[in-house]
Amino acid sequence: MSAVDYAALMQILSCPRPTGSAAQRDTLRALQAWLSARGIPFRLQPFTLYPNFYLCIGLWLLGIHTLLAVSVWLRWGWVTTLIAALGVAGGLVDTAFGFPLVTWPGRATGQNLLIEFSAARPERELFLCAHYDSKTELFDHFVRTFFVKNLRLGIGAAVALGILGPLQLFLPAPWPWATYWISVGLTIPLLAIAWGLGVNLSFGRLRRRPSQGAVDNGAACAILLGLAQQAAEGQVPLEKTRLTLALFDGEEVNMQGSRAYALGREWPLPASALNLEAMGQDGDFLYWEQDGTALRLVPTDPALNRTIADVVARATGQPARPAGPINSDGYSFMRAGVPATTLSTFDRTLGLRGLHLPSDALSRVDMARLPATVEILKQFIRVMDSK
Repeated sequence: MSAVDYAALMQILSCPRPTGSAAQRDTLRALQAWLSARGIPFRLQPFTLYPNFYLCIGLWLLGIHTLLAVSVWLRWGWVTTLIAALGVAGGLVDTAFGFPLVTWPGRATGQNLLIEFSAARPERELFLCAHYDSKTELFDHFVRTFFVKNLRLGIGAAVALGILGPLQLFLPAPWPWATYWISVGLTIPLLAIAWGLGVNLSFGRLRRRPSQGAVDNGAACAILLGLAQQAAEGQVPLEKTRLTLALFDGEEVNMQGSRAYALGREWPLPASALNLEAMGQDGDFLYWEQDGTALRLVPTDPALNRTIADVVARATGQPARPAGPINSDGYSFMRAGVPATTLSTFDRTLGLRGLHLPSDALSRVDMARLPATVEILKQFIRVMDSK
């Protein structure tokens, strides 16, 4: 049995690798070379990737909602309704339904990296997954959350403006004056939300020092690769379980890689999934009680949450504690009807702040946490395999 070189893995996984970039492709090639050098079988799953997803949505938010405000101020009537409809549809259709209405520019081929192990006669499937792309934004998760939480308010304001715009053409005096100034007032929160979220999504790549993606989500990938090495050496016995370790592409652009995988295959066996996010930090383990998108959150699986909390408690003396919500690859499995949850760690100094920023660097990773987490996952697999 050979030791896992986590330092070498983190050198690969602690560099900016935006979705669809040459750096991300280099990272994938380096990971394949690492697996091949150790004789660990793997396969790639290609899928259609829209790497400029959030850049396009950010620019759309800025442009169409500024135009909507102008149409209100200048009393464009029915044109305001058309612009409002486009403003609501653009981004909503892309995010909620995965249809690239405004996010199609730059379409490419993404690659999910899958490492599979199986019992002779499996009775169930278990997925452990993480993502290997990174993202840099202007704001961290906490500041961004303010705009995301108020997204429904922005959509409501756009719908109201679409109704009030032409209404002024038919109402008797003095109602046109009143509806005009109500509409002008609604443009203020609309522009605040659209510009706050749009600027964050569009211009993070202009930072001189981008995120290294060490915690989000390089450390989780290193943990899964360390687990893969031990499984290939026979240290993870499987009696009833088909185990897949998945490194997904496109998580940072609305979970495209995991969605393509989970919705694009059959599920002949009972399955469950444990997603890893923000691993390798020095604080408590967390599991997330809700997962989803900016528009829809659903509960994660309570049984999986209890199981991972108990396993962490036996290993560390402190159970994983609840947190939430999160937007992660776990939701892709939940959409496909597969029970799922997400495990993370907490930074004692920064908490969960500073991700998608330069503060997500290799110095933030507690290297001792990587092999320790592999042992936790091995115990989790044993418990799941015994059910």
